[in-house]
Amino acid sequence: MKRKGNNPECFCSSLLASLTVGWRRWVGAAALLLAGAVVVNAATPVEKLRARLAKIQKKGIMIGHQDDPFYGTTWHFDKDRSDVKEVCGDYPAVMGFELGQLELDSARNLDGVPFDRMRQEIVAHYQRGGVVTISWHPWNPVTGKNAWDPTGQPVSQILPGGAQNFKFEQWLCKVAVFLKSLKTRKGKAVPVIFRPWHEMHGGWFWWGKNSCTPEEFQRLFQYTIQKLRQQGVFNCLYCYSPGGSPDETAESYMKFYPGDDYVDMFGVDIYGGPDKAKYIREVRQEFAVINALAREHRKLVCFAETGYRNTPDPDWFTTGLWEAVKDLKITYVLLWRNAWDQPQENFGPAPEKSCAEDFRRLHADKRTLFLKDIQKF
Repeated sequence: MKRKGNNPECFCSSLLASLTVGWRRWVGAAALLLAGAVVVNAATPVEKLRARLAKIQKKGIMIGHQDDPFYGTTWHFDKDRSDVKEVCGDYPAVMGFELGQLELDSARNLDGVPFDRMRQEIVAHYQRGGVVTISWHPWNPVTGKNAWDPTGQPVSQILPGGAQNFKFEQWLCKVAVFLKSLKTRKGKAVPVIFRPWHEMHGGWFWWGKNSCTPEEFQRLFQYTIQKLRQQGVFNCLYCYSPGGSPDETAESYMKFYPGDDYVDMFGVDIYGGPDKAKYIREVRQEFAVINALAREHRKLVCFAETGYRNTPDPDWFTTGLWEAVKDLKITYVLLWRNAWDQPQENFGPAPEKSCAEDFRRLHADKRTLFLKDIQKF
């Protein structure tokens, strides 16, 4: 792939954002001198989202689904469809979206979803009262392979001073342009939860534990947020989301933590399997650690990814997932996607699946929150 020059939109946005950030820092410093603290502007869309999530958490747990409006087990790219809605009659409260391949100037993401359609669906879900979360699985910047290629020590190469830093800055610019484009027809910014660099405790991603040190990862996370803010991205809450561990401790969970200034939400990714009791036990133990840390650091909490591949247990949603989370203080649970072209990549409900009736029972529980349940908040 040939190297491209600077994106004019990115450059102009960066310059304007840098001036804006500088002005805000001056005002912030003055406020610190005069009042001893900087008051957060609670009227901004992202701060409204933060307050809304905290309020909703007191009412129950939102149920979410990755790529919900794009495809399901038996269909793809139809309009106004949703496996979740076709099972229980309502959209999920939370929808997840993926930016992988945006950095390559591709018109579609790594799962074949057109970015133009993605933008439309993000805005549509926001306008009907839903919550949006976004992940990013960028290609390995050193080898040119996908995110699951952990070779080449890419993290050290993309940080300042590294051989691939210019490329990475261009990638971040493209992400910034997309995030800033999330606006209603009236020009109102759509607030989202952005969850970059997840599952760093594992070794399967190029930003994972086998490809960088904890310090390098922390710098990567910080650098990402800094650059997005410099580009004028102010509509994101940022989620720190390790992969979970059966023996999780506060120390192990925070091993890669980039600091409170760069994180708004704590999350974790844990998937189920045939041993339901083991899943329930591990989820409860994990969130005992996370919730204690969230109270200490004053962060929101989510179950960022979960599911049971193909859901062969017809009662798993109520006796596995819900049994594990029903007493937890978390904002939402996100079930992973139902891939139409990969039968093994199937984690949510669908009309033809044996777990459909059980998912309707989950929906009927007053403590689970779907789209209609949160529209009043």
